[in-house]
Amino acid sequence: MPDRNDASSPPRAELDHLRESDRILRALLDHAPVLISTKDLQGKVTMANRHFDILDGYDADTFVGASVFELFPPQIAEQLWANDRKAALEKRAIHEEEQVYHRDKTLHTYMTVKFPLFDAGGEVYATCAVSTDITDARAARIDSVTDELTGLYNRRYYNIRFTEEQKRARRDQRILTLLLVDVDRFKEYNDTYGHPQGDLVLKSVAECMRQTLHRPGDLCFRTGGDEFACLFASSGENESLALAEQLRSCMAARLIPHQGNPPANHVTLSLGLAFIAPESEQGQEEIYRLADQALYRAKHKGRNTVSR
Repeated sequence: MPDRNDASSPPRAELDHLRESDRILRALLDHAPVLISTKDLQGKVTMANRHFDILDGYDADTFVGASVFELFPPQIAEQLWANDRKAALEKRAIHEEEQVYHRDKTLHTYMTVKFPLFDAGGEVYATCAVSTDITDARAARIDSVTDELTGLYNRRYYNIRFTEEQKRARRDQRILTLLLVDVDRFKEYNDTYGHPQGDLVLKSVAECMRQTLHRPGDLCFRTGGDEFACLFASSGENESLALAEQLRSCMAARLIPHQGNPPANHVTLSLGLAFIAPESEQGQEEIYRLADQALYRAKHKGRNTVSR
């Protein structure tokens, strides 16, 4: 039996402190309303707290020890494992949104921080993930910046994103384009066909915008009434003009009757563009004024056209 006074044995106070720390850690793991887990470098779960029982298909007896590809649908597993590998390879904490299914079959979005775990030699041997459910908060955030009728972003979000997008375009040495879009003689359309039909026209405009400007970084907004805006980077003015023409053509091709809009006699769009060079010091109000002037020129030319 070891000597209680053996110098190599930890003092009783230290052991009591370690036991208390362990109890606190276990209580946190068991009761914290977040997902906490670790995986080895092959993707096998080595620890998971009790909150994982909220997930679809969770089985406490088989979860720990199983591969992430055995526990989740392929697309979700790929997403989760890619983030783990990034944290391990880059040896730093990363923050990503991830999605998983709950037991009620609803898809939830989590904000996850994943970070590497190091052994005594300083080598990464596993990753740890701490995930918080942000589904409701994310939905509320989206609602606050989204136009209810069309599903496009609203004017508030345009104001939020403009400066950020200008900085990004300057950093990437690309042209930033502000494209303003207006439905030709929309008041006359509503007066003739009624507001419910007018709402369908606005939805059609939004569909054409999403169909034309669907690249990463393209932003489309309904700024009010029948007024829309697009903010996007391009390699040059010709590329931006071509995209604007595609949008105009998309709407014209729908041939939505509008007898109050001669000579086309169907719903058309007028579009005005302003370009922001990477070195430009022009501000948001000035750029909007230039695009609005271009839109006025498109109207003056007879509508159903693109102007710069």
